[in-house]
Amino acid sequence: MESTPIKIGATIAALRRARGLTQEQLAEQLGVSAPAVSKWETGSSCPDITLLCPLARALGTTLDGLFQFEETLSDQEVAAQINALLQSAQTTGPQAAETELDALLRRYPNCTALKFNAAAACDAFQMFFPAAAQEDKNRWRTRKQALLEDVRATGSAAYWQSATIQLASLAVLENQLEKAAALLGELPEHPGSATGVWVQYYLKKGETDKALETAQKQLYFLSSQIQTCLVLLMDPRLRPQPQQLLKAGQTSRALAQAFGQPDMSSGALMEAYLRMGRMDEAAECFAEYVDTLIGPMIQPDADLFFPWYKPQEPKIWEATAHQMRQLSLTAIQEDEKYRPLLEHPVFAAALEKLKSSL
Repeated sequence: MESTPIKIGATIAALRRARGLTQEQLAEQLGVSAPAVSKWETGSSCPDITLLCPLARALGTTLDGLFQFEETLSDQEVAAQINALLQSAQTTGPQAAETELDALLRRYPNCTALKFNAAAACDAFQMFFPAAAQEDKNRWRTRKQALLEDVRATGSAAYWQSATIQLASLAVLENQLEKAAALLGELPEHPGSATGVWVQYYLKKGETDKALETAQKQLYFLSSQIQTCLVLLMDPRLRPQPQQLLKAGQTSRALAQAFGQPDMSSGALMEAYLRMGRMDEAAECFAEYVDTLIGPMIQPDADLFFPWYKPQEPKIWEATAHQMRQLSLTAIQEDEKYRPLLEHPVFAAALEKLKSSL
């Protein structure tokens, strides 16, 4: 009887990328050639049985993990796999990335964390590939919705609420307002926080590092939530008076500086100054906004959030910023209200910088 070939190439490739290793580096650790590793990953050949244990150790897994015997993945493993997939998507393109994502989901069909992060990957595809065909974008949106619905169906305490909020947001975008209201109605109106109790619990146990991590995670979450609320208050439809927009923008800027977050308030401040006829200040705010979008990724304040916070992958910020630059340029070129600023030298220089960044 013909034997079934062992297929672990995709697992080796994914784990190697997740650990930041090149094929050459992995080969050097195992005492084999880089082409040998390449053949394993493409399925042209399999590692010798004597190399399986060293290979598993080099990839930070077990033999079960190498042969895909896990029923699920830890949150850390999911993050590593998705980050590696998104990094490779920059060079391999969306089709290869989708194929790899499909393989992961088939391999771990019961992993709620993977489904939740795969939904986020569908959003990342939209950012990384803005020129993709509308058919692709529609498929990514539909796939995201299906994944989030699967997550909701599990009732997972860790992901149910976030999945519900995202599904409600999709419903609003698609003008399915009754569906959005029904989803939002399932959420607790005033969820409590056990952060303080957990911190005291870990301190009592002498687990200071865990107590610090718990406090830092909650601080990061709350500061991000406050920034989100301030962004909402910077919508002219909510705060029609220029002075109110100015206050919301100034508060957002102060918060961003205090916590080491990207300062996106310049757009709202420009809007406020433009309405007040203060063209010089409006132009300066636009220049600051452009500098933020084309500049390096800003990391949270180390004194407040490290060691818990792990720096994000710059490529993800670059993709997000690129999309925001494109949207900003389109808005400037199409909206009549910005025409009074086009002749301002500071505004004109910033606009050229924005164009050249695309």
